[in-house]
Amino acid sequence: MLWASSACAAPVTARTVAAHPAASAAVVVDEADSLTRMLRGAATGQNTGAAGVPEFLRSSRRPDTVLARACRQLNDALPIEIDKETRLRRCQAVPGKHILFQLELTNYSGPMLDLASFEVSYAAPLQRNICANRDVEILTKLGVSMMFRYMTRKARGERRVGDVYINGPICTAALR
Repeated sequence: MLWASSACAAPVTARTVAAHPAASAAVVVDEADSLTRMLRGAATGQNTGAAGVPEFLRSSRRPDTVLARACRQLNDALPIEIDKETRLRRCQAVPGKHILFQLELTNYSGPMLDLASFEVSYAAPLQRNICANRDVEILTKLGVSMMFRYMTRKARGERRVGDVYINGPICTAALR
């Protein structure tokens, strides 16, 4: 069922569109579009203020399905340059309202870190920055957790540099 753009308009069904072609002019919004914008904002650090997502996720019987569709839509627009050293390469929904963002360090020139060094040196400041994003705040309040996986690409393949975990309790602690 499609909904017309007015909050009090009647639903627009395929039968209505066939019988009344003017009805097809109604704005049709994919329910995952706002969520896709919000995931993009969470991954890139740009607040999107995607209105309607909280109510949509709360009322959805299958939030994992919606998150998966939003990630697929976001993936269609990838890669996205986040800054001079980081590129968003992939979004993946994992059952249980989890999102994995795969980020590539494109121009990183510092020492090559192992996973433990990354956690010690970078996880806490990255968590603070990520958690300060309004989209992340809304998503975590809805029970969505995120993992930001940082990778490098070299001639010999990919190398995982480190992971930054984000959820409600982590953000509460990070923003104290």
